[in-house]
Amino acid sequence: MTELITLDERSRLYQLEETIRQGLNTFVDVGNALLEIRDKRLYRQEYSTFEEYCREQWNMERRRAYQLMDAAQVVENVYHGTQILPTSERQARPLTSLEPAEQVEAWKRVITSTPEGKITAAVVLKAAKEVEREKREARRQDRIESTPVIPNGKYNVIYADPPWQYAFGFDIHGAADRHYSTLSITELCNLPIKDLAEDNAVLFLWTTSPKLFDSYEVIKAWGFDYKTSFVWDKVKHVMGHYNSVRHEFLLLCVRGSFPKQSDTLHDSVIEIERSDEHSEKPEYFRQLIEDMYPISKRIELFARQRAEGWDAWGNEL
Repeated sequence: MTELITLDERSRLYQLEETIRQGLNTFVDVGNALLEIRDKRLYRQEYSTFEEYCREQWNMERRRAYQLMDAAQVVENVYHGTQILPTSERQARPLTSLEPAEQVEAWKRVITSTPEGKITAAVVLKAAKEVEREKREARRQDRIESTPVIPNGKYNVIYADPPWQYAFGFDIHGAADRHYSTLSITELCNLPIKDLAEDNAVLFLWTTSPKLFDSYEVIKAWGFDYKTSFVWDKVKHVMGHYNSVRHEFLLLCVRGSFPKQSDTLHDSVIEIERSDEHSEKPEYFRQLIEDMYPISKRIELFARQRAEGWDAWGNEL
């Protein structure tokens, strides 16, 4: 759906588009022009979305447009305090996954490590990885200091959404490490969940396709056997490495003998649009577990909020 724009907005749009035409080799000008067009929705008279505008007007895919805009913002962030700036979008790209203050720190390291001014994208990537690694270690220490002691009680229903640690490439936007402290497979396996579970118990474990194999290692370490799974269709897609992803798995695992207490058979695929909060799970699944096991002592691990009828453990409560 398009929308009329004012004469002043039309004039400004022409100016910005001229910047893009003349400056396709100057990534900062192009990125800033695209940012303003997007943020002020100057495309809206002829195009319904910014992505459509980029594609039709400039034959530019969404990914490329955002690379240019992100790179322009990196230059803006590191500009103060130095006269040496990234000379290409490729140089700026490794810094885009860092917070503004971290971008400044990484760029200072780049300048310090290249006294002759021979800056390459590889040098920038190395500095960005160093800053990211230091940030992860600081978060890990904070997590160790802030993590509460696991309760001493025994439970026959355990619901867990582990903070999986991913080992993807450095430039993956939305990585879990940038939202909360994560745990390695070894750290997850070493949690004393065996001591938390009754001899007859059920485990509901959230996982994703990349962590599916690791999940079975955690399940075994916690003393359970995999039985079946639910699939959450999140409706909204996110970019994966090999496909466009819109689902997560809720694995159902059993220790001893603990049959479900309800005659209701729930659909194995549940379609609920995901929220914008990273990794937040729909309340529906907690209710599904309560329906399957109404007479049980329940605990939620790595919980973000407390729910009636559940004990909760985690450092985000």
